[in-house]
Amino acid sequence: MGAPAQVTWAKAAKDGSEIVAIGGVRKWFLGKSQWQLTTSEAVALMELDEWRFFVEIDDEKAWIDVCEDADGAKTISPDGPVRYLL
Repeated sequence: MGAPAQVTWAKAAKDGSEIVAIGGVRKWFLGKSQWQLTTSEAVALMELDEWRFFVEIDDEKAWIDVCEDADGAKTISPDGPVRYLL
C-alpha cells in the first residue's frame, strides 16, 4: 500500500478541463515534507502503489483516484475530491 500524501493545492488547465499539477504535504516519522507533481507523475506513483493522495474535507480523507478519459489517457478528475482545492 502506497504512502499517504495530503494534497493541499491543485492547478487546473486554463480552461478548467483537467488538473495539470498537484502538491501538498507528506507526513512521515521524520516530520513533514512539501512536494509537487505533474498529473502524469502523480498517476504513475498511484499506479505503482508508491503513493496514495487524499484531500481533507471536514476532517475526513477523500482519496484521489486515477480515471481514464475517452481517449484512454489516465488523469486525475477535476470533478473528484480535488475540486475542493480549485
